[in-house]
Amino acid sequence: MHLLQYRIRFGTSLDIQSTFKNLIIVLSLSSNPGSVISGDKMRKTFTNFMFLAILAAITSPVCLLGNKNGIIKGTVALGQQKDLEPGANILVLGTAWGTTTNRTGEFTLTRIPAGEYTLEATFIGFKSVKKQNIIVRSGEITQVKFHLPESIIAMDEIVVTGSFVKHLLKDTPVITEVISAQKIADTGASDLVEVIREQTGIEISYGIGRTQSAQLQGLNDNHVLILIDGERITGKVDGALDLGQIPLDQIKRVETVKGPMSSIYGSDALGGVINIITKSPISAPRATASIDFGSNGRQDYRLALAKKWMNINNQDRSLAFSLSSNWNKYFGVDYVEEDNFSELPAYDKKNATVNFLYKHENHLEFELKSSFYKDENEWLSGDRRNRFTDITGNTKTGMVGRLKYSFAPRFSLQGVANFSGNEHTLDEYAASGKLVKSDVSYTSLANYRLQATFLPYQSSVLTFGIEQIIDAIESDRIIDRKKDYTTDVLYAENEWIISDLTLTLGGRYSDNSVYGSFFAPKISVLYALTNDLRLRFGYGRGFRQPSMKELFIDFFSTVGYSVRGEPNLKPERSHGFNLGLEYNRQGLMWLRINSFYNQVESLIDYYTWGEENGHIVFSYYNIYEAVTKGVEIDASLQFFAGLSGEVGYGYTSAENNNGVDLPYRVPHFFKWKFAYDFDFYNLRANIRGRWFDEKPVLDDQVNKDIFSAEAPINYSYVSAYHLLDFQLAAEPLKNYRVQAGINNVTNEQSYPFGQIKGREYYITFRVTIQ
Repeated sequence: MHLLQYRIRFGTSLDIQSTFKNLIIVLSLSSNPGSVISGDKMRKTFTNFMFLAILAAITSPVCLLGNKNGIIKGTVALGQQKDLEPGANILVLGTAWGTTTNRTGEFTLTRIPAGEYTLEATFIGFKSVKKQNIIVRSGEITQVKFHLPESIIAMDEIVVTGSFVKHLLKDTPVITEVISAQKIADTGASDLVEVIREQTGIEISYGIGRTQSAQLQGLNDNHVLILIDGERITGKVDGALDLGQIPLDQIKRVETVKGPMSSIYGSDALGGVINIITKSPISAPRATASIDFGSNGRQDYRLALAKKWMNINNQDRSLAFSLSSNWNKYFGVDYVEEDNFSELPAYDKKNATVNFLYKHENHLEFELKSSFYKDENEWLSGDRRNRFTDITGNTKTGMVGRLKYSFAPRFSLQGVANFSGNEHTLDEYAASGKLVKSDVSYTSLANYRLQATFLPYQSSVLTFGIEQIIDAIESDRIIDRKKDYTTDVLYAENEWIISDLTLTLGGRYSDNSVYGSFFAPKISVLYALTNDLRLRFGYGRGFRQPSMKELFIDFFSTVGYSVRGEPNLKPERSHGFNLGLEYNRQGLMWLRINSFYNQVESLIDYYTWGEENGHIVFSYYNIYEAVTKGVEIDASLQFFAGLSGEVGYGYTSAENNNGVDLPYRVPHFFKWKFAYDFDFYNLRANIRGRWFDEKPVLDDQVNKDIFSAEAPINYSYVSAYHLLDFQLAAEPLKNYRVQAGINNVTNEQSYPFGQIKGREYYITFRVTIQ
């Protein structure tokens, strides 16, 4: 039985009643829906919330430790060398307790009531190991030692995205895909876009400002919710979040769940969720520095620092702090000078993140994270007859605070406060360099959540919570310049494990101040046919509320058009089904076949409303239904010592209710990869290939009437193409790493709707101080 409700090390001397009373008061704060929620007001609410949380964690006087409890101590050794490593996960199965190993590979679980327990140790890239019949006695220390053998095909990684309960990847009832740190490193990419592009069933789309976003299972990019450590962020452009804004160096792994996830995450998760999991300061090295150089002026500079204090005052308390920063530059590429787009725009990106983490025994965890991001992109330039240059920029800040507490082995509570704001600018310069137009908009998001989890039975986990989300925008392009809406949420999920069957039922009720209420249910089933063969089924109801832009935009262009919002838009809704079969022969082969079917209602589309004062007016309306369906096949193989391979195939069909294909979808996709690990210098070589089928597109440079409701659809087509990448990586000296590669070896170019980056050479140098 794998009931892995994993809550990392709660426990402190807390005045519990007053602490969570304050949390609930702050969580309930909201403004009159008719008023404008300013960024300053959101930040003030966030600051008050975090002040109460910090004050409770630091000053609470009550000590709950009693003589009837015991302590579990031990070590986790990895692989044939039996190295003691930090960051291994220790789970007390059937409880809400767990911890991680420290920098010497040791762990401690305190205040464990006397009794008999089962412990499980996991680490990415190694097989999980259970220790049963662990006896804890009052006032005594129980010693436990783990040894985890290597596993090339890692199914023992803990995933967090598909449900409120943490699971091993092999045991999650929701079909979840993981991009590991090794896979990220194999791409040699500067940003997350190049990593995501290699995954089966995910397609990159391009929007205004040359933003790059993800489509899942044939659904639009605004149907895919992007999270960082499970939390929303603001800063969408053209309805979707730019994946290029997320720095790779801070990413530990990426989890993707396809299909409706609105029952957990609400609006925008109609097509699925991509959750970026960042590195924890508790397991980070003391210092890491790297530098990349590549074609077309590619420059990536990275620096990360971390400091840890373990066993404070000789007690099971730890404090960790980390600082990471990145600077990415690119000169850009313009393949077609006659058009008015830079196919691969020049950019300058800077970001920094500060993370603070405190753990007190195995009962309390407090985390506070602050982030800053700034970019500048040259995305639109005039042709030879009309010279001008448009520069877009984003300045984004974010703050997240979490407080988790476990009152007993079978009950835990956590509060989360999250705020992010983004200032988006658009400046237009004439050929002389004079600034002729400037536009600024500010969007913000505040999110407060209180969640409780308990285990009413040995085979059941119940999670429920309340949440409030406040979206606001301030822009000259918006009616009355300022708008906001508030969403109040109730949600619950229950998971049962009955022999070889895992069943999850959940639902989320959302009430929005503008478009009303919606209930999103879901059901997920995992059935273990054998030890190696698993069957998964999922159904979910999804929805996407209209964006601020779609509801309230009022934009007038000097070049002959305007865009007007539609306040009466209805939310998009969907029914989504997934059925998958997974085979895992540990250490030798992993195979998964997943089929999907999504029916979307009331799709919001862009259309020509008419003419007004000589200007064409564009607007939005709910016009049609659509169906996407298909199959995805992925496999990983371990051929022999050192040599491994991957293959993947995806078929996607997307049609509207009239049977017409939806544009910008690749019907067939195929990928392959071979990697070989040599016995010297930790040398690793990999070669990767991807083939993209011909796809239909609506090219407004060819067909000027594509937004007209009366005009017939006139598709253009992007020809099929194949990409080939190669990389070598090695560690010639301890703590020193170098890697070099060639992306797009055959120099394929497809513009404007396919792979647009030509052949790229790059080299990376990295030094790590443990």
